[in-house]
Amino acid sequence: MMTRKSFLCGAAAFAAVRPWRVFAATGAARPITLDIAGATPDLRFGVVSDVHVREAAGLYGTEALVKAFTWFRDQGADGVVIAGDMADHGLVSQLQCVADAWNKVFPDNRGLDGRPVEKLFIYGNHDIEGFRYSKLTPPPDALIATDRAAAWERAFGEPYAPIWKKTVRGYTFIGAHWDGWKGVPSIEPYLKEHAADLRGDRPFFYIQHPHPKGTCHGDWAWGQDDGFATRALLPFPNAIAFSGHSHHPLVDERAIWQGAFTSIGTASLRYIDPVYGRENAGPSALDDLRQMALVDRFSGKEGLLVSVYSGRVVVRRRDIVNDGDLGPDWVIPLPATEPKPFDFAARGASAVPPEFPAGAKVVVRGPFDGKDRKGRAVRQIEVSFPAATARDGRPRAYDYEVAAEVEESGARRIARSKRVYSPTYFLTPAREAGTVRCVFSLDELGTRKAKWLNPKVRFRVRAAESFGNAGRALASDPVAL
Repeated sequence: MMTRKSFLCGAAAFAAVRPWRVFAATGAARPITLDIAGATPDLRFGVVSDVHVREAAGLYGTEALVKAFTWFRDQGADGVVIAGDMADHGLVSQLQCVADAWNKVFPDNRGLDGRPVEKLFIYGNHDIEGFRYSKLTPPPDALIATDRAAAWERAFGEPYAPIWKKTVRGYTFIGAHWDGWKGVPSIEPYLKEHAADLRGDRPFFYIQHPHPKGTCHGDWAWGQDDGFATRALLPFPNAIAFSGHSHHPLVDERAIWQGAFTSIGTASLRYIDPVYGRENAGPSALDDLRQMALVDRFSGKEGLLVSVYSGRVVVRRRDIVNDGDLGPDWVIPLPATEPKPFDFAARGASAVPPEFPAGAKVVVRGPFDGKDRKGRAVRQIEVSFPAATARDGRPRAYDYEVAAEVEESGARRIARSKRVYSPTYFLTPAREAGTVRCVFSLDELGTRKAKWLNPKVRFRVRAAESFGNAGRALASDPVAL
């Protein structure tokens, strides 16, 4: 299955506890979340991205989108953000499927209690050029790109502007539609023009498809812009940006970044793309990472629920289809404070590493005759160990480091070190698989064939959090090769 990439080849330091959730219905069953002090939010909105709709039903249908809209409605959302990539192939008919899903849940742009709910949508690259990625040749009148404004106005019944500005319950939202792979060059003059309205302690929310360069997910993020948005937002410490495009999951604590402003990655409602460089998460171009199957990216579909209070913004991370939270809420203090609770350097330096449960053991199977991800026959050895889940104030593991220590004639050396994800690392903690595997080929260990060397291998495994801090190592028994 072709994706755009194949084509293009925890919690904060700010001490916060999830508010105690008390649901008080107003009107037709509109639940309001109250915090410990009994406060209701001044504003609440849902956020999804990278919906990638192709038709009304099926793998690329609107079921997950309808479920997300419904959940946001039932949480009392005043608006919903879609941070781009609505129509997977960039077809007008696919954009209409998104509009139909919206109208099904929010007829006349209203919730069940009759309150208005605002569409806060933008185009992404797939909306404009997705037909090219699958090498489709639809007629011009079927393409959004032929007339972006006409397609938008027909689907959503509102005027189109390359950059729009809306006010929801007194808070400003600015959305910038896809303007090419470098980003949106016109956003800096636009924000300068509106600076007087935007400055102050009250947050405003900015939406574009690619991550602003050097912000959420740092240098690891795929498809960042060229820095236009980052430069434009530097004068606004009250700005909170939302972006998609990378599909990187919300269990990654680097999905929220704070510097001169705040930037939040929004994952995907269609499929998750893990950060590469892991044995079970990498494109075919990384031929040295090929010994085991990739994680099932389609099993998790993620979104955010953002609640704005007078002294804080609470960001709730949600696995939409599996009905569960992905981790502790991110709580952003208002007005912007120093030090920033979501500063990468500070969080990386203070992060508590995960640890394995008491009595955990590393089990080694093999060597055996296996096949790599390309179906080639190879001698392999498998390492398995229990997942490091959240416990005793320590976070759930983000990934694992597995080092193969080879001993020959009494001399030891690290032959190969890999990182690997749990197959369910991006799902809710309740859906953690429990056992993690990592596979090596014997060729990767570089052992010599002479039996008199008596080659053996021992594996050492450490669990790491998103910033790379790892806990104590578990060691296997030595295995003869």
